[in-house]
This record gives sequence, C-alpha cells and structure tokens, in this order.
Amino acid sequence: MSGKILEKRREELGYNLKEIAKTLRIRADYLKAIEEGTFEKLPLEVYAKGYIREYAKFLKTDPEAVIKAYIEKISPPVIEKQPEPITPAENTVKEEKPYKRYSATAITLSAAAATALLAVLFLFVLLKEGPKTPLVGETSPVLPAPQSSSQTQGKENTEETKKEILANSQGDKTVKEHILEILASDKTWILAIIDNTESKELLLNKGESAKLSAKNGFSLKIGNAGGIKLIFDGNDMGAPGENGKVITLNLPSDKNFNR
Repeated sequence: MSGKILEKRREELGYNLKEIAKTLRIRADYLKAIEEGTFEKLPLEVYAKGYIREYAKFLKTDPEAVIKAYIEKISPPVIEKQPEPITPAENTVKEEKPYKRYSATAITLSAAAATALLAVLFLFVLLKEGPKTPLVGETSPVLPAPQSSSQTQGKENTEETKKEILANSQGDKTVKEHILEILASDKTWILAIIDNTESKELLLNKGESAKLSAKNGFSLKIGNAGGIKLIFDGNDMGAPGENGKVITLNLPSDKNFNR
C-alpha cells in the first residue's frame, strides 16, 4: 500500500501522528487513514488531496504515489462496453425502369407544346382587338410618386445614426471585475471557487500572498481564518475569523463580516 511509505518514513524520522497533526493542523485520524489506505474516512476529494500533499511534504516524500492510490480507490476505472458491429443493410434502391423515364419526357414535351400554343393564341387575340381606349368617366389608377434620391438618402442616414448611437451606448457598458487579495500571517489552506465555475486550491505560508479576480464573486473555504487578511476591491477587511477556525465565506455578499 502506498500509505505505508509515509508510515515507514514517519517512523524513520521519529515522529508520532499527534505531533504531526498539531503541526499541520490536520486531524490525527485523517493522517492514520492516509497511512492505512482507508481513504473513505477522509473528507471531500479536494480536501483529501491537500492533506496527502501536506503530509508527504512534511515527511519530504513524493505524494503522487499516494494520490494515485487514493484516486484509484475512490474512482475505479469504468470498463466501456464495445459497440456491436453494424451489419450493412441490404441494398433497397430499385433500378428505375427505362419506360418510366421515357413517359416523363413525353409528358414534359406535351406540356411545353401546349404552353406555346396558348401563348400564340393569346398574342393573336391581343393584336386583333387593338389598343383599348378608356371609356368616358373611367379614371386611370393613380400610382404613388417615386421618392426622390434625397428623401431615400435621408432615411438611410437616420437609420445609420440610430445604429451608431445604440452601438456607442452598448460599448460604454464595461464589466468591472472584483479583486481579492489574500495576505497570510500564518500557514493557511484556502479553497476558492470563482464565479461558481473555476476552483483554486491555495496553501499560503506566513508572509505569502495571492491575488484573484472574478466577474461576479468568490466562495471561500478557509482552514485557518485567523491566519490571513483579506483585501476586497481595495477595502481592507482584516482577518475573517479566529486562529485555527475553519469558515466558509462568500464575497461580495459577506463583505461586512467584520463590522
């Protein structure tokens, strides 16, 4: 088991689980579960990976083997079922019989001849009657006067002006991002979810800092609330809680937590 590597290393260095748990601020039963490979006793996956990395880093051991064993146990590989071979369908296209094609051609020629004959008869009747003169009292329909080129150009200019005003008004709507600065005064683990889509896992030691940006806001899981100071959109919010306290914080909805 990969966790036995960490157990053996710990024993070589002469540490016990309670000492390491106090130093890393990780429960001793979690460290024991990592060594024994009973990963189902650990919390959510994102926290469990962080605990394994911190424990291996403390013992100066590569954590990847233990993390790989953890992933294989909680997410066993899924064997995909091979698709059944597709049998080609029988050819259902029937060959067109020659007599049908010839019949269609004959019908097309007959229709064209009939159309030509009607056109000749219509022209003959029209020439025989001659031009028609309007009767007394009969008025010709009045057609609307065509618009001048200046009127058409004026309408086009008006439409273009409206489009430009709409485009400029939309262009002025700039999206302002939220900026979050995290300054660590003690060792602190943080899980930040940005805009409910992107997640970042941070482990800050004393004197280190991180800077995040979001369009809508942040959801924070803080392992040591008194070990950091938050600066949100340029406002110094101070420490979000007490030392060693695990809290959950949503910004900007919880930005008045220290007031």
